[in-house]
Amino acid sequence: MKPEFCTDLVTKELIGSKYAELTRAFTYSSAILRRTIWVPTGFVCDYESVPLLRGTSKRAGVIHDYLCRTDSSPVVTKQTAASVYAEAQQLRDSLVCKGKFRLAWRAVLCWFKTSVVRVAPGYFHRFKVSASAVDLAG
Repeated sequence: MKPEFCTDLVTKELIGSKYAELTRAFTYSSAILRRTIWVPTGFVCDYESVPLLRGTSKRAGVIHDYLCRTDSSPVVTKQTAASVYAEAQQLRDSLVCKGKFRLAWRAVLCWFKTSVVRVAPGYFHRFKVSASAVDLAG
């Protein structure tokens, strides 16, 4: 199985919040997991939350946020969630980036962001898939 974004990412920004809600289910086929991840309509996320680089790969951020929930399907380890996040970033970059320099720069960003989510404390397996923006904001 090769990695593939199976559907478009369709969200609405939640007013007065850094969060967004999926208005349509989002699916991604992961080579690492050897299965398709289905993120349901209504899922609330912050795309990516690495400071200064927030939102540079929204689809990868949604997939990672989903895999970090206690009841995602499949339930994975923090390291596996980070690996799938890197996989999705690399796929996104291969689809939209032109030029060797741009791809090299995106590879550096991918490495940095993935390294941060591998070690960042506090968010992994704290919330359910159905968590609202209020729940996430604490």
